Amino acid sequence: MQEQIISTMAALFEHEVGNFSGDLGTLEPAVSKFMLSLGNGLLQRLIDGGSNGYQGSSIACKCGCWQKFVDYRTKSIHTLFGWITIRRAYYHCHDCGSSSIPYDRASGLGSEHLSAALAKACCMLAVDDSFEQTSRKVEALCGQKVSDNTIERVVHQVGSAALQTQNDLRQAFTKDKQVPDSQSTPRRLYIAPDGTTVHKTDGWHEAKVGSIYWENERLERQNRYVGRFDNSEIFGDHLWLEACRCGLRDAIEVVYLGDGAVWIRTIHDVHFSKATFIVDWYHASEHIWGCGKALFGEGTEATKRWVERRKTLLWEGWTRKL
Repeated sequence: MQEQIISTMAALFEHEVGNFSGDLGTLEPAVSKFMLSLGNGLLQRLIDGGSNGYQGSSIACKCGCWQKFVDYRTKSIHTLFGWITIRRAYYHCHDCGSSSIPYDRASGLGSEHLSAALAKACCMLAVDDSFEQTSRKVEALCGQKVSDNTIERVVHQVGSAALQTQNDLRQAFTKDKQVPDSQSTPRRLYIAPDGTTVHKTDGWHEAKVGSIYWENERLERQNRYVGRFDNSEIFGDHLWLEACRCGLRDAIEVVYLGDGAVWIRTIHDVHFSKATFIVDWYHASEHIWGCGKALFGEGTEATKRWVERRKTLLWEGWTRKL
């Protein structure tokens, strides 16, 4: 079936292929544009053929009464294949005045006109770049023009939702000692907290961040992150809860990486006491250089020789010979 589809598409695209004479540099973007057009049409047809949130003539309302089906409301959505239009079932309660569109909730559609997949691409790229740079990359990589203002709003919405999820987990544990279920079963789990400073509108603030990572059965690295403007006690709770979701209680080995700061050691002792504590290489080396300078002076050959020797011993695990 796949071969038949490819043959049919090649026949439809035969004129364009002939014009490019096998020039990959020109042919590839043309095929990409052609595929985007086909994908857009297919996606629109599949959407048109669905129930789009229709759940009968009425659905239960939060007030205890019923929301009645009114009609279908259209909304234009920007997807990875371009813009499509969705007709979604709309329900309204005459008793309390509330309304709902079940399709939006089930499909993960937010207030912005972005599909979940395109919003995810924007958020992933925005992790490392400004919103303006992200806008340019989305267009270059996905072929879709999304404004930097739209990307900024989406990132803030997703971040707020993630923050609320973390707060709900901590609240549930504080109230009922409810530990979140594990979503993975890593053999070895790494937990790495650290601190940094972030400039906000009212000045500089300390932010605490945590990286939790492991390798799955295919040896692919998996990452989860926690970042908050909280004190170390609250941050430690959130880091532990997220680690539980990542398989902390099922992991055969847990490694805790940090720079040795007091608050980082405290979180280890409170939440991860059974984990192997490893001071990260950069900070360990920094302390060795500090000792060398104190013993032999700044910038001397004796300091350099002494430090390099101790770094070698440390790297090879001979900590008692340092």
